[in-house]
Amino acid sequence: WPTTFCHTTNCPRWQLPNNFTIHGLWPDKQNTMLINCESNKYTDIKDPRKCKQLEYYWPDLTAKVGDIKKHQGFWKYEFNKHGTCSKELYNQDAYFDLAIKLKNKFDLLSTLGNQGIIPGKIRTVKNVEDAIEAVTTKVPNLNCIGDSRWTMELL
Repeated sequence: WPTTFCHTTNCPRWQLPNNFTIHGLWPDKQNTMLINCESNKYTDIKDPRKCKQLEYYWPDLTAKVGDIKKHQGFWKYEFNKHGTCSKELYNQDAYFDLAIKLKNKFDLLSTLGNQGIIPGKIRTVKNVEDAIEAVTTKVPNLNCIGDSRWTMELL
């Protein structure tokens, strides 16, 4: 959730996205996260439509809107750390396309809103987990700021 992320991190954007964004797509093998499978495999994205799509769905919140050079550094980091672990199934383009497809398939903001979990309201972590699990059939891995044992708030 961009607002909460930028509450603890310097985000130079004038306006933050008003929806959940992608931070990464992390493949795993039998519940073991795979990381750093190969290095320096990222190729700069030349297609301006693809860059605009990634900037919308997978923005580098620590860079200004339109600063594609910095975004490419963020996307490069994520692909080299995680995307290379799935290269047998997904090349670089397919990896980013899959992340966007999954993000769109599971509209988290609508899923939570349908359960009365909206920005500014405090809910238990269990409420949020249950709402997400009901749609995805998987228990999410939530990262909260502060004491996350009992409640969380979308700022």
